[in-house]
Amino acid sequence: ENYGNHKFDLNFESELNLPANQTLPYINLEYHVKPKHLIYTDWRRLHRDGLQQALSQPFSLKIDGQTYQFQAGASLETRLDVDIVRVGYGYRFYHSSAFDAYFLAGFHITKLGLGFAGEIAIEASEQPPYANESVFSAVTAPLPNVGLEVSHQLTDRLSLKSHAHAFYLKVNDITGWMAELEIGAKYRLIDQLKLTGSFSYYQIGVDYQTEHTELDVVYRFWGPMLKLSYAF
Repeated sequence: ENYGNHKFDLNFESELNLPANQTLPYINLEYHVKPKHLIYTDWRRLHRDGLQQALSQPFSLKIDGQTYQFQAGASLETRLDVDIVRVGYGYRFYHSSAFDAYFLAGFHITKLGLGFAGEIAIEASEQPPYANESVFSAVTAPLPNVGLEVSHQLTDRLSLKSHAHAFYLKVNDITGWMAELEIGAKYRLIDQLKLTGSFSYYQIGVDYQTEHTELDVVYRFWGPMLKLSYAF
């Protein structure tokens, strides 16, 4: 972010007071087509709101073609909404009595919404400086990805399962990338009901640079995950 010729990294947790820890809803569906083929989809949601009574330093943002300025000491409400849908296909290229390994290919659809309300100035506007204003913008971006899923059956009831996804693309002035890793253990409670505990890490970044504009956004979240699954 920048204000005048000054550039700095804007941290939404420390600068804008968004919560750093929050529980996320998560839904995952898998359909096995014969022994070697897998179709999967999942959805996760992270919506956060924060109130900063007094900004520590000024900054400006360009949203939907309009530049907004935020003054040091101003009161600001911030809303950051992230919804991620993953859809893909898996092919089992290795199988034994204890191991299964799948090659995964698909895409993530990431919907990002960003909003501000409070003492905001609009560049080239006739409004009074730093009047009470609100602005919200949303963008949806599909990103293709490839990955690997591995499972290891330890006992009749207990297995280990992990998957990793990655993607990197550079087109003209835009660079986009994504990385996801999940490692966990699955326990069969009854024949069709299973409980999984895992650790999940997700990170996505966009870098846009031209002669007059530089935008570098990195968004990441990680933490433990608990899932209850039922097989039909």
